[in-house]
Order: sequence, then C-alpha cells, then structure tokens
Amino acid sequence: MSLFLKKAFDHAALGVWEIDEDVEELYAKVQLSEQEKNHFSLLKSERRRQHWLSYRLILPHLVKMGEPTTIEYDENGKPFLNNGARHISVSHSGKFSALIASKNKHVGIDIECMQPKIFRVAHRFLNRKELKQVFSKHAMESLYLVWASKEALFKLHGKRDLSFREHIRIFPFKFKGKGNIYGEIRTPDYQQTYTIYYETIENYILVYAIDN
Repeated sequence: MSLFLKKAFDHAALGVWEIDEDVEELYAKVQLSEQEKNHFSLLKSERRRQHWLSYRLILPHLVKMGEPTTIEYDENGKPFLNNGARHISVSHSGKFSALIASKNKHVGIDIECMQPKIFRVAHRFLNRKELKQVFSKHAMESLYLVWASKEALFKLHGKRDLSFREHIRIFPFKFKGKGNIYGEIRTPDYQQTYTIYYETIENYILVYAIDN
C-alpha cells in the first residue's frame, strides 16, 4: 500500500504505513545500510520482516531529502538515526506500522490492534490507582489507551528499568475516540508529566507523546 497517515507538529512528525506488500515487495522499495541488512537477515518471522521493513518506508516522508535515514539502536534498544540529529520511535501491530521523529525532542509512539484479550492481562500493567478507575463505556478501548500510553512513555524515556505498574501512571480520563490525556513517569530520581495524544484507526489505537 502506501503511507496511510501523516501528521506534522511543531517539533515532530509521524507517519502510519498500511502494509499490503509481501516481504519481497517491501525489500525492493527500501534502502538499507549494511548493518541494517545484517539485522534483517536475523529476522525469522514473515510478519516481523514486514513490520521491520515497512516502518523504514515511512522515514523518507518525514525527513528532508538527502538526510541520513539509517536506523541504529542504543544500548537500551532504543532506535535513533545514525546522524544523531533526530530522535525516533517505532511501533507495529497487525497491518499497520508507525514511526514518529523529532530533531530535538524525545518521542514515543505505539499502535495496537484492540482485542478483548486485554481484559485478561490488565492487572499486569495497571497500578492501584488505575485499577480503581471504572470504565462504564468503551472499557476495552480505555484499557488499550492506558496500555499504549504506557508503551509510548516507556519508549520516550528510553531506559529499560521502568516498570509499567510502578513507574508510569496514566491520569483518569474519559475515552472519546480521539484527543489527549495525561500521564507521568515517576522514579526515585525522576518525575515528569506528559501530554499523550491518541486516535482510533478502524479497530486500532494510535498513541504518541513528545517530550515537553
């Protein structure tokens, strides 16, 4: 397919790719460094290869012509562009992949296909305060919004030592299908509140955050 969605902000831009190509078609469209080719060769799953290639096709739509677009990873597994000039975050689920990029702000993004299974695992990522919130309407969507928001903040922070339950909190909200909510990262040596933006795309939810 092609770029399904593109958004530009003051300090960032994001894109969503709808995947309708097989691995061979995607590979023919993307330009990879030798390091990326080596990483690609290690991927075994057909779906994983599709996701990995497709979010690389988003980059040319978000950066200037001629700007380096090789994706590398730091010691925590956080992706970045090899010229060091841009922060990026990536996500994929089902038929969509997503990428957000910023020249000077840490960013986080998550996209999730919403399914009832979220009810069985909610206790793994909700803290005590969040468990007290009752979603009388749109319960499944609301739980996915909490989960995806925590994923986005985790990626924005970029450190592996964050616990979804202990260190990331999403403040009470009413699900509206599109809009913004608030959350915080709180550790013994760090505290920051963030605005988190979201919207639904078919039966998927897209969530992203940009550092203040």
